[in-house]
Amino acid sequence: MSTSTILEKQILATVVYYDILNYPLTSFEIFFYLIKDCHCKEKSSKQYQNNMHMNLNTKLLRSLSLPYTSESFSEVIELLNISEYLKNNLDQNFGFYFLKGRDEIVEQRLNRKKIWDSKWKKSKKIFWIMQIVPFAKLVMGSGSFSLGNPRKDSDVDLMIVAKKGKIWTVRTFFTLLTSLLRVRRHKNKTEDMICLNHYITDKSLRIPFESLYTAQLYYHILSIYNSDKDRKLFLEFQKANEWMKKYLENYEFSEIEGLRSIKRSKVLSLIAKIFEFTLSGKMGDYFEKKMSEIQTNRIKKDPLNMKKGGRITISNEQLEFHPDSHESHIIPEFNQKMKELGIFEFASQKDSGLNV
Repeated sequence: MSTSTILEKQILATVVYYDILNYPLTSFEIFFYLIKDCHCKEKSSKQYQNNMHMNLNTKLLRSLSLPYTSESFSEVIELLNISEYLKNNLDQNFGFYFLKGRDEIVEQRLNRKKIWDSKWKKSKKIFWIMQIVPFAKLVMGSGSFSLGNPRKDSDVDLMIVAKKGKIWTVRTFFTLLTSLLRVRRHKNKTEDMICLNHYITDKSLRIPFESLYTAQLYYHILSIYNSDKDRKLFLEFQKANEWMKKYLENYEFSEIEGLRSIKRSKVLSLIAKIFEFTLSGKMGDYFEKKMSEIQTNRIKKDPLNMKKGGRITISNEQLEFHPDSHESHIIPEFNQKMKELGIFEFASQKDSGLNV
């Protein structure tokens, strides 16, 4: 198998994956999100070993279309322009690449960008108030919100990094705050609601659930705040999850903040510090223990949490609430499309360990 053939299949596999999400890709995005061929003993291009020495921010490139000088990126561009294999499977419009017959998702992506702009403006006010939550070390946007691909009725997914030993305290405060502000997602009430579905601690930054789906999901995650401490911990999160390199050819860290983030408020941060002082020591330990007992019992009694195709994780290091994971249909659909296209190297993806 020639090098170009491997790379052609990687390009097509990447476009197919995002086609399932109704998200056409630019050439920059194809390069950055390029799916790795785990069956190939050698990399599809020798230049890949040095292709990310420049510490670039993918969201910045995606929005500004900055030039990139890597020879391996040029290789992707060249194949998109001259490969008959890709031309037989892909179309291009307004700078976006997509599967043949899927022209409508270009307009859909442009419309969803407007929806994302609106959701960011609404959520920004909530994010600003969230700074009062004690022991919350980092707040990250995830899911369709971080990808910039939400529907009008989509919620806003957040991943919270709590101080070790305070994960239940942090969840209690976030739950109370979003409930008081009437923005907490509840059952079928989703539009612009805040979905607090994942908590980890600053000493357990590694996500243990590995798959193509989770690699693509967490590659897009973004930090909501832009202080030096936020940027430092966000970089630690990226480094802790280097396992994504198993699935992403060009996974790399970025120290550059996203295009949209919020400056920390000194006043609200002070309020958080006061809460932290109050909930330190034995009283804080007792509060953490009681919140753990109460919430754990409530979570375990909910029958929805044991549904097939989802995952609920309960520990003092990680709280994950995905009873209906999109992964349960995205991975099988991707595998099926790979088989239909004859790209069997990519057709055996497994989920990250969902309920069966």
